[in-house]
Amino acid sequence: MSQRPRTPAADPHRKASFREEARSIVTKDRHDRKYGHAVDAAGAIARALERAYKQGFAEAQDDQVRPTPEVSDGGPLEWLLIPPRPRNAFWSCCLFMFGRRGDQYRNGYLESEITERGTIGWRLVVTGIEPDKVIGASSIQPLVKLGLLEADPAEPHRLTVSVRGRSTWERFLDSGGRYPEDLAGF
Repeated sequence: MSQRPRTPAADPHRKASFREEARSIVTKDRHDRKYGHAVDAAGAIARALERAYKQGFAEAQDDQVRPTPEVSDGGPLEWLLIPPRPRNAFWSCCLFMFGRRGDQYRNGYLESEITERGTIGWRLVVTGIEPDKVIGASSIQPLVKLGLLEADPAEPHRLTVSVRGRSTWERFLDSGGRYPEDLAGF
């Protein structure tokens, strides 16, 4: 019998990286179509698939079994593992609440409010600043599930950045803290 080829283990970092690449292909395609430029989405997809195939093949041929990076339940979450729309919302929340360097703590929270479209959303309330945008619940709910936002113990109807959220923001700042530019290397 022939030996079954090894396949690389599931890797959340690899999956997130592939998703980012797919999003960039879709974004470029939409932009090019909107402004009448030549569109080569099929070519971009083919190149991305080829790179993914080569990466998977190389990992499967490697004799060393690499441990799959684990995503801890309580520690800081890697920036890339936060889905894009929730990542944008989290970035805004942290930027307003903690400042660009994380050293300007401002008392802030999210309170429930209706969006312009009439759907449920969350308004960012920060002392001394009045951001006027209401963030959709579909962008906030994943942040609660990931443990980056939590109910305020003093005011349970409000959401605040959790300890995990704060440590995720600090880890992001330590790694360069330039979003979305930091995702360009993935």
